[in-house]
Amino acid sequence: MRVVIVGAGIGGLTAAIALRRAGIDAVVLERAPELREVGAGISLWPNAINAFRRLGIGDAVEAAGTRVGDTVIGDWRGRALHQSSSDLVEARFGAPLVMIRRAALHAVLVQSLGEDFLRVDTQCLSFEQDLDGVRLRLADGGTEHCDVAIGADGLHSVMRAGTVGDGAPRRSGVQAWRAIASVDGQLADQIQVGEFWGKGSLFGVQSLGGGAFYWYAASSRNGAQDETDAKPGLLRLFNSWAAPVSTLIEATTGPILCNDLYDRRVPSVLAFGRVALLGDAAHPMLPSLGQGACQAVVDGEVLAEALAETDDPAAGLRLYSDRRRRTASLAVTQSRRMFKVAHARSPVTVGLRNALLRRASQETSLSRMAPIIEGDRRENVGVDANGGPS
Repeated sequence: MRVVIVGAGIGGLTAAIALRRAGIDAVVLERAPELREVGAGISLWPNAINAFRRLGIGDAVEAAGTRVGDTVIGDWRGRALHQSSSDLVEARFGAPLVMIRRAALHAVLVQSLGEDFLRVDTQCLSFEQDLDGVRLRLADGGTEHCDVAIGADGLHSVMRAGTVGDGAPRRSGVQAWRAIASVDGQLADQIQVGEFWGKGSLFGVQSLGGGAFYWYAASSRNGAQDETDAKPGLLRLFNSWAAPVSTLIEATTGPILCNDLYDRRVPSVLAFGRVALLGDAAHPMLPSLGQGACQAVVDGEVLAEALAETDDPAAGLRLYSDRRRRTASLAVTQSRRMFKVAHARSPVTVGLRNALLRRASQETSLSRMAPIIEGDRRENVGVDANGGPS
């Protein structure tokens, strides 16, 4: 069986690693002319960390990141509304919550896969399939034939357009900014990590270690319109917020990424004959639960498990779809609900939200996350690091 994966993001690379660990030939096609840093930081919940551990790369991923300490959800004035213990997360789900630079995670995945199985500057324009396989049409005029094709090509997926064909993603009406700031040791010790919620806006910060902090902001109000206006626009937008908001924005010397936020409804199936979708091509979600990349990682592991269980590629992809769709759909739905809560604008709604946060226990919050984190646990967890049954 030969599998071609379209897209060298986190999900696509994880899928290729998992497939090759399972003894299945897999190659990744990436449209960008070279692999480069995309994004800022990313949170890896225990479902992703446990998947990486089963694939034999957990140590490398965890070493490249930083374990999250205790965090807080506060209001825009900096007053704590809800406390979270990282120890409880690890005790409940068997692995830590890890913050990592996207570039560092990407580097670990590329090294684990091997560059021989990754082709850059190779854009897929369309595809067709029959009973014998899938033929991809490439931008350079060539074609690529395979037994199975996987669409891991993101929010505006060509592979989704050729299967689901459901048009543009769903706009949230909220704009987001992400960056990494470095501060000196004394100030770094004073920065409270977590999220701070206002009326229609929020600001989050997590430590990456060594005085580096990943921060992100989101707002439904008019703020910085693009990267060129990002720093002054954000300082205007958050000028009345408590520390460390302005401090981190001011300390940012690198790029500040600016994006509108979208999601999609999850299709009724993720597999279409010999073609399947994973990650943002299948189930893009709003960032409220930090599960977008985590769900893509689990997609990659489960995909390899399913294809390794049968000699029939289409049957293997149906099995993957059956195993993943429910949990991925729940993650999309819950992320959208939490997004609405975090971005509430009415003073009455904000007051009620904050009061409920003060009363909520972490155990209750983790119980709500459990179906998403544990949704794909089975007695047979797939292949181990050596490609044999785990």
